[in-house]
Amino acid sequence: MMKKLIIIGESHTRSFSYRENVLPFFMGNGKTINLSTKNITKIDSKIKNILSTIDKENSITFLFLGEPNCRYPLKKKWDPHWDEIRNKKTVKPLIDLEHMTECVENLSKLDLTNIDYILTPTGAYDPVIPALSKFNELLCNKFKDKVIDIFSSTIDKDLKVLDTYKAKNWEKDPIHVNSKISEDLLFILKNKQVIDNVDDYKSKIDGYFGTHLPSNFGTFDSNGKFNDSKITLSKFGSYIIKE
Repeated sequence: MMKKLIIIGESHTRSFSYRENVLPFFMGNGKTINLSTKNITKIDSKIKNILSTIDKENSITFLFLGEPNCRYPLKKKWDPHWDEIRNKKTVKPLIDLEHMTECVENLSKLDLTNIDYILTPTGAYDPVIPALSKFNELLCNKFKDKVIDIFSSTIDKDLKVLDTYKAKNWEKDPIHVNSKISEDLLFILKNKQVIDNVDDYKSKIDGYFGTHLPSNFGTFDSNGKFNDSKITLSKFGSYIIKE
């Protein structure tokens, strides 16, 4: 039986927009929706709010968090490093192991009872990739089979992001991988026998898109399973729960 895929996280959920039977839920930007200790209670509440709107029996739920916490230590700011990117300044990778370990532990403090899988965070910004690689190692060690690795296919042996996962005009969105990652996830789920048919989740758009582009491709498909008054569709194709 076909089940809907529910992706819950911050702005990186946009990469899963505009697919049939895939519903990415945007809880907020990475400055506020990240795994720092002060945010855990708020995130837990938002997750429960989202889960209250879905038909759990006919859904598979995924949590997609962590990239902002890996990027923040580089320059001590949450937003993209526009000055460095536009002026082609070098930003050295930094692995803040203590912070990342704390973040993984914080993730375990969330109520994951109704979360089926945790997705490894991804990113398109090369300086953050070594930290993401270490974070995902910690994540896999902590949560074992609950983790689905979509990160490893996006990088080369030198820990650089493959061009095929970057937006065509990358400098306008240097943070998020493009929508190819959603296709990767589907084939992983098929190989793991989590879903039966990749074609149940066809893209509504030809090719891969960069997630910074507001579009009107998406339509809200409640399918009788959602409280329409609580859910709105964002300009990026992800869903937002009204608080």
